[in-house]
Amino acid sequence: MIIKVVQVRDVAIIKVEELQPCADVLTFKAGRELEICGMRYELSDDLGEFKRGLLILGGVPFFVECNEERLCIAARAK
Repeated sequence: MIIKVVQVRDVAIIKVEELQPCADVLTFKAGRELEICGMRYELSDDLGEFKRGLLILGGVPFFVECNEERLCIAARAK
């Protein structure tokens, strides 16, 4: 599975084409590992700290907001 990440300051764009969304609103944890929809993926590099972002799962965009503990909530963009 290929996970593409672009990060600028405190904003990140995370794209996972092969993973389909499991809900309209979901939570995930971001760090050296990325846990989304009950699946855990190990990344080649640690995700830096970010507060907001965009998560793209299977072509479906989600707006993301994270706290200091890297716990994030994502809501489907319509």
